[in-house]
Amino acid sequence: MKGAVEPATEYETAVKYELACKAAGIGVWELHVAEDRLVYCPIARGIFGFPAEGPITRDMVYAVIHPEDAGLVRSAAQRALDPKVRSTESYTYRIRRPDTGETRWLVGDGIAYFRGAGDDAIPLLYAGSIRDVTERELTRRSLAASEERLRLAVDAAQMAVWDLDIETDVVAHSPELNRMLGFPEDARPTAEELRSRYAPGERERLEALGAEAMARGETSLQARVNYIVPGKGEVTYVLRAALAASTEGGASKRVIGVLYDATEQVRAEARLTTVNGELRHRLKNMANLAGIFARQTWAGNPKLDTYLGRIRALAMSADLMFGTRDAVLQLHDVIHSSMQPFINDFHDQIALDGPDAVLSDRLFTGIALVLHELATNAAKHGALSSRAGRVELTWRLEDAKLHMRWTETGGPKVKAPESHGFGLNLLRRGAFAVPDAVRLDFRAEGLLAEISLPLA
Repeated sequence: MKGAVEPATEYETAVKYELACKAAGIGVWELHVAEDRLVYCPIARGIFGFPAEGPITRDMVYAVIHPEDAGLVRSAAQRALDPKVRSTESYTYRIRRPDTGETRWLVGDGIAYFRGAGDDAIPLLYAGSIRDVTERELTRRSLAASEERLRLAVDAAQMAVWDLDIETDVVAHSPELNRMLGFPEDARPTAEELRSRYAPGERERLEALGAEAMARGETSLQARVNYIVPGKGEVTYVLRAALAASTEGGASKRVIGVLYDATEQVRAEARLTTVNGELRHRLKNMANLAGIFARQTWAGNPKLDTYLGRIRALAMSADLMFGTRDAVLQLHDVIHSSMQPFINDFHDQIALDGPDAVLSDRLFTGIALVLHELATNAAKHGALSSRAGRVELTWRLEDAKLHMRWTETGGPKVKAPESHGFGLNLLRRGAFAVPDAVRLDFRAEGLLAEISLPLA
């Protein structure tokens, strides 16, 4: 018929098939069963690392197949050649190329052709293809290993991972999340059912924290949240959340996070706060008792006021230390609390200037004692004993050190003491441990004290 398309010749079909295999990087092989003869196309030879020419035997093929996978390949061939099974399954296995020694991952497919029908048919040809999928397999295994490490880490940390779809308000459930919030492990609670476990007021507080974080341009949030869980009562979990992939318009569609139990930590902190409060109260009582005993024992002794001042400095230091939940204090708090009794009496004669900084508990008791000693000495014998006198306390932070400078001017002329009493020994050696240092310069115009303290 005019205009009809001639059917493709077998040669054209074979050429097209060969081109398709080349384009896909697929190698073709044939096993002629009766002759036990293998035929590999050039691509198949290249995949296996065989020479471009020369015969290929079964022994050559099985010699390069990884020993752990040889059984898999043999079994697949046996099932394919069994007329009762005639398997056409795909199978993945490893080879060690004889030319480079590298390990490669291959996917094999095969189909057998038989003479005759039924269970007595005789296999004539077993043909198939091979593809190198090393990169894909390595990527898959790497992802699987990463997922396994993540799972083990989450299990070890006793965390529950959750995933919220913002548009549908659906949470991807997990047995861990269900256990933590008091649902059966195989349950599929809705997002609203999960939120129902919040303690009163927690949902509103958490939503406010999230809104504040988003207003600051942040994409993550961490907060302690109280829950009421059946069978557990009130528990505290730490919730960490992060916005996931965004749409082209910039709006995030998912929030992914973890939940882990912090109940014991919160209870321990509450116990510590109670103990700190009790210890603070007892130390203040002991300081008061020490003052009472001193007044009764040394009434009329001219050194009594000096001793009581030191007791007050210690009490103030303890009050600061145990009055905070943290193991650190602000430098401004220590300096101003130490100097406040003297500022009340000499407010126009004392100047304080310097930056604030976090101060470890290793330092603030020593600073409180030294400042009290310097101020007491200035009030009795130095610049503060005269209306014209002046004290300047300045400090700076440099090279991870706190440098303080106490300068007295306008008071009586100063001369170095002939003997070292308790106060001087306290300033020079007793208040701080090495490498902390206090240097005293008894200048005629007024005492100069320089204090150098490593902050680390």
